Amino acid sequence: MFEGHITAGLPVSLTGQFSVQSKQALRGLEAWSNWVNRQGGIWVADRGRKIPVRVCHYDDRSIPASTRDITRQLLLEDKVDLLFGPYASSLALASAEVVSSAGRLLWNQGGAVDTIHQRGYRWIISILSSASTYLQGLPHLVKESDRSASRLALVYASSGGFSRTVAEGMEREAIDLGFETVLKQEFPVTMSNFSMLIDSVDKIRPDLFLGVGRIHNDLILARQMSQRNLNIGALAFVGTPIREFRSTLGQNREGILGPSQWEFLDSSVLPEYGPTPREVVNLLGSEADQLDYPEVQSFAAGLIAQRSIEESGSLSPESLWEAAAGLDFRTFYGRFKINPKTGQQIGHKPVIVQWQRGEKTVVWPVEIRQSRLLFPWSDYRINAE
Repeated sequence: MFEGHITAGLPVSLTGQFSVQSKQALRGLEAWSNWVNRQGGIWVADRGRKIPVRVCHYDDRSIPASTRDITRQLLLEDKVDLLFGPYASSLALASAEVVSSAGRLLWNQGGAVDTIHQRGYRWIISILSSASTYLQGLPHLVKESDRSASRLALVYASSGGFSRTVAEGMEREAIDLGFETVLKQEFPVTMSNFSMLIDSVDKIRPDLFLGVGRIHNDLILARQMSQRNLNIGALAFVGTPIREFRSTLGQNREGILGPSQWEFLDSSVLPEYGPTPREVVNLLGSEADQLDYPEVQSFAAGLIAQRSIEESGSLSPESLWEAAAGLDFRTFYGRFKINPKTGQQIGHKPVIVQWQRGEKTVVWPVEIRQSRLLFPWSDYRINAE
């Protein structure tokens, strides 16, 4: 702890394959700390005063071994009061290993893979929805448009657990609804030419197709598929909501679906705690349609840590865990509630978005959707802006 400050630590990929989203996460956490400090800091009851927040971070270069070293440095040398996890599931797992063995607490804002809560790690508090839930609503959405839809195709990156978890989470839901998996194929994250895989998809003409890998995989595969005259009912990628997808696909993004942890919806709905969605957008100095999820979820992680401090009146890991485990409330980001035994997020739910007429719109869940699903994708694949 820096003298006179609550120190928030973050391993961040300033370089390497996760650098774009990691820098966004850092930006969100710093925006939260600036917002807190304009109010005089966080009230800590056992100190009897408000204490400002200071963010401390180091570049982990998108390498798990480096993330472990930096996590140790933040905990043992910098003695941070709050440790926020890095962006990317592989790096979050690396950080969780260190935190658990050190008996500390991790505010997991960037690792969605379910296994982070299945390995017996202690005191891992996840802010975002688990990967297995990302697209559970999509088979329901497709069935709503076409009751006869039944053919499912899945392709996903072979390395790391995130891609498989997303795909198989959706597959389980689809099978329960009567879908049959007609294609299920892994690909290496180094692949850049997907023509043979796309040929296989073309032959089976699936009613629902999901591609998930690293973000660069999603971008390459989506671009190559959008350039083909394929007969597909619904086409989805995990990378669909981000700005880079919009700029890379251009007009060819029309009709493509994907999961999102947060979208700017009804700004008139007031959260129970913290700033409104519009205020957060302004604090991040951006337009709502230009924000990517890492910026807002790291801001939300800061808010949840702040509420836990105020609830517990302490900065001790034990007190913060007990406080967080008992909370059930809404921020601008949505509901926060964790499994009190594992720390897995069970309150926050992802939405499904689709690009329609050049704009990103929420199509699931039904109760908050902005537009109905455009289906089949093959009818909407090109739409000039």
